[in-house]
Amino acid sequence: MNDEFGENKKKVEKIQAIQKIAINKTLPSFTPNSSLEELAWTLEASQGEFRLILARCNYLRLRSRLLRKLQKLTTTNIQLLTLKKTDNSLYKKIFRYSQHKDALMVWGLESVQDLEKLLIATNQVREEFRKNFNFPVVLWVTDDVLAKIIRIASDFESWTTTIEFRISTDELIQTLQHDTDAIFNIALVSDKYSIGWQMGYLRRSQIIRFYQDSQLIFQQLEPGLQASVYFAMGQDAYLKNQIDTALDFYQKSLEHWVLNIEDDKVSLIHTPKSPILRAGILLFYIGLCYFQKGEENVKKSRDYLLQAKSYFQQCITIFTEANQLNLVTKFINPLGEVLQRLKAWDDLQSLAKTALDLQKLYSNPTRVARAYGFLAEVAISRELWLEAKQNIYQALHYGAKSSPSKQQNQGLYLLLLAEAELNLGQIQLAEKHLQLAQNINSEEYPQQYIRILQKLRSHYWHKHDYLEAFRAKQEIRSIEQQYGFRAFIGAGKIQPYRKHRISLTQIIETDNNNLLQVNIAKEITASRRKNDVEKLLERIARLDYKLIVIHGYSGVGKTSLVQAGLVPALKLNQKNTCEIIPILINFYPNWVNELEKKIAVEFNEGKSQQVINKELLSNHLFNSNYLYSLENILKKLQECHQNNLRIVLIFDEFEEFIFTYNTRYLRQHFFDFLGKCLNILNVKVILSLRQEYLHYLLECNHIPSMDIINHDILCKNILYEIGNFTPDEAKSLIKCLSEHSNYPLETKLIEKLVEDLSAKFGEVRPIELQIVGAQLQTEKITTLAQYQQYENHKQLVNLYLQEVVKDCGQENQQIAEMILDLLADEKGIRLIKKRSELIRDLKLIVTQNNQSQENSKINIEDTKIDLIFQIFVASGIVVLISNNLDDRIDDQYQLVHDYLAGFIQKQQRPKLHDLINQLNQEKQQDKNILNHLNNLNSFYKIALMMTYFIILGLLILR
Repeated sequence: MNDEFGENKKKVEKIQAIQKIAINKTLPSFTPNSSLEELAWTLEASQGEFRLILARCNYLRLRSRLLRKLQKLTTTNIQLLTLKKTDNSLYKKIFRYSQHKDALMVWGLESVQDLEKLLIATNQVREEFRKNFNFPVVLWVTDDVLAKIIRIASDFESWTTTIEFRISTDELIQTLQHDTDAIFNIALVSDKYSIGWQMGYLRRSQIIRFYQDSQLIFQQLEPGLQASVYFAMGQDAYLKNQIDTALDFYQKSLEHWVLNIEDDKVSLIHTPKSPILRAGILLFYIGLCYFQKGEENVKKSRDYLLQAKSYFQQCITIFTEANQLNLVTKFINPLGEVLQRLKAWDDLQSLAKTALDLQKLYSNPTRVARAYGFLAEVAISRELWLEAKQNIYQALHYGAKSSPSKQQNQGLYLLLLAEAELNLGQIQLAEKHLQLAQNINSEEYPQQYIRILQKLRSHYWHKHDYLEAFRAKQEIRSIEQQYGFRAFIGAGKIQPYRKHRISLTQIIETDNNNLLQVNIAKEITASRRKNDVEKLLERIARLDYKLIVIHGYSGVGKTSLVQAGLVPALKLNQKNTCEIIPILINFYPNWVNELEKKIAVEFNEGKSQQVINKELLSNHLFNSNYLYSLENILKKLQECHQNNLRIVLIFDEFEEFIFTYNTRYLRQHFFDFLGKCLNILNVKVILSLRQEYLHYLLECNHIPSMDIINHDILCKNILYEIGNFTPDEAKSLIKCLSEHSNYPLETKLIEKLVEDLSAKFGEVRPIELQIVGAQLQTEKITTLAQYQQYENHKQLVNLYLQEVVKDCGQENQQIAEMILDLLADEKGIRLIKKRSELIRDLKLIVTQNNQSQENSKINIEDTKIDLIFQIFVASGIVVLISNNLDDRIDDQYQLVHDYLAGFIQKQQRPKLHDLINQLNQEKQQDKNILNHLNNLNSFYKIALMMTYFIILGLLILR
């Protein structure tokens, strides 16, 4: 314990020493040349042996100059290795370059996206460096990188010699000026609006480092340079999605350039340093910030878009006055995006025509296509369908000339084309184009994708394809939840949070410390589920937890916890001693093939999905025995241990496996495979299933390989229960979700809502919270006064029920209502019923209804019943108890909660209620007749037996 404390103390002291130098008010007295001579001498003295040298330098441009000077100071053959941002193994990278060299210099550690993962791996294989490399290795590091090396790879760092390089004040200012000029030049000449790695990320980081150093030595920057630095800092803040901070920096920068803009207007020639051009750039980026705020905040969207419009217009005006038509051409289309969202169709038409002429003049097919797209939207707004279709064809034509990476609006053009075709009666063409649009950029541009899904849903509804319409509706809600557009998803599955890119720019997250909050769903991080994720991560990290069984009742949120919390957390939590790879399985009809495919994807080594599928198909054709596939999977898992990988196999919704393989014999192979997996050192297994199916797992205890868990799969060290929310947890979650999605709820409303939800049991069921929350959003309820216009939260649940019934289609609503009624008895208690039983009762009710009401006959078909069952289960109001794929007639259904049964009874129409009562009476009569027959049958059996014995007695006497 004392040794561990001493090691940690040394690490802290080293990091503090780095920080102490960083905040020193004067630059060190040594010069780069003296440090360079020391490095040259060290390299020459280390020939033929391994030596690890850290060249500590915060300035990337200085490195290039130092390398050129170093090559003149020494005869050592120095080879340069630049790391890529996706690299995750320093040793493997160096090993590929380890032949025939005197020394190796490594650049790019500061640009590696997952540096911690790389350093962990490096620390683990440090002995391999000494064994296999007989030359000195120079790692160039910044202060930040060095601090991480000391903290994460202290054993590796203990081998190093550190040589520090600093820069003179004059050179610092000169380089700062050069780099800020370059940032403005990139903004002027680049063909993109995006800000990210491709747009000078490292240069911006260096500018900020230079600026911080200049502040530490009290170096006053001249106003123009200071304004340029503010621009770079604004871009950096925008890159991290700190929009308000970016606006502050941009405004400060703009203030300087505006002061000098009048003198610059009279100039006939404008250079990239001209105040007028820089002011135009700043106006554009300020407009960009307001555009993004408008995209993300629905309630204030119009206000933000009007501000974006003002700044974009000022940008265009300035470039027009400066006679910079090339810049007008570049920056005019974003103004069109704003006008399109504001539905300012006349202004958009005028701008699009101007933009079209300019874009054709400068031959930019992507922007020409967008101008035609604007004209098409104007035509659609005026119901000029043929004109719209012609413009869309032009947009698609020019868009096809662009590279695939620039075809970001292809899905939108196909959507507009389908809309025009639908109104022209070209239904089949429209459906084809909608389906094509659905497959384009669904993840990158969610607003476009939602528009496409909404049109698809409307189309499917009108053609009476209610199941597809419902699926489109569910996907819309899922996308809205993932990207923060919706506070509550209803009964759908919560998915990990995604940061969307707006149509003008691309934000690339570079702060690895924030990745956990960005990717794990807010529903997880803002509730007790965050603690559940942390506890599960702790179990996975420990050697004594090989198997985890997550269990809980239906609707408690097991799948959401796994898919939106645990899986993304595992992908991001690489601070342990090895890399963790989660593999999720939730499709079981062919679980072996599914698992094999998922493993192949994780270890594809750059292969495309098409190549992977082809290889798997080839293997299956060669050997179709699935036991052969299992052996291959186990072999692959064993290789992972050798490569320092920890595999976490997650079998979610495992009750579906039990439904599919409905005999102990059929489940035997899986449980045997499970035991073998648990005996592989670096493999962990997680099963997630409903509480009532836990007893099926007892079958594992008889398998020999389960000795590793002491043949006790239901012990407390394996089980992990998921429970409901406490009232305080529910309040916190509702507040967080509503604020995150820009749908803030009044505090009094939240308190009353949670009071109602927890009234009966003192807890809040997650599925009920989501259903009620979704209906709040549907009804646009944000205040307590609005909520009190409804009876209570149960009425909102009832409205949700009615909405689900309507989703089944108008012609199916009566049947849907009957099915719901059959799942509840007259006391408001939910029943478990087989599919065959429901169909039988349903047909009896329909027959009686048709006999009594000749003018309102109800038609019943198996396809209609299947449709209703699928929608009910997918909507979350009905639970599928069993699902034998070979015999669907034995499927069993139950309402998800007892209170739904009460709602259904209250909403029954009198006639339907009478029909069901009549059916129940007839059932009771049939039961009484059957009992009477059974009694008669018993009497006859006794009489027969007596007769038999009498005859037998007479024969004996005879």
